[in-house]
Amino acid sequence: MEKLLGLQIKMKNFFIILFITFLGFEIKSNEPFVILEYNNQNLNNELNKKNINKNNRFIKDHNYSVNHKVKEGESLSEILNKYYGNTGLNMKIIEISLIEINKHAFVRENPHFLYAGKVLKIPSVSEIMNLVRKAPDKNSNSKSSQRNHIYFYGN
Repeated sequence: MEKLLGLQIKMKNFFIILFITFLGFEIKSNEPFVILEYNNQNLNNELNKKNINKNNRFIKDHNYSVNHKVKEGESLSEILNKYYGNTGLNMKIIEISLIEINKHAFVRENPHFLYAGKVLKIPSVSEIMNLVRKAPDKNSNSKSSQRNHIYFYGN
């Protein structure tokens, strides 16, 4: 029993000395490090928050399109959100398509400057898909033919 008690005291002293020794050393790192926490539950909650509106007419009918008269002070993003909000569609592609179809409604084709009073054709999902998919006409060399398509390069 005395041997066991002596061993416990020696172990206790060893850990105290070890602890004091490490307190004297500063831990230094040459590079900063970041600890990231991944919580799969948060990712699932974010996806569920997106509340996609399945009753949107553009989602229900891929051939549905409508005309919209631009009001004074109205922005392109307001118009896009009015018709395509919460659809889950890529708003950048929709914006580019709307600009391509309605060049007459923009000052120098600038999406930040809409003419008030112009009528915009709000394209259907099918029309947007055709703009994205359509290959250029190989027989035509005109610039207008080349400008009526949207191309995506890369991955």
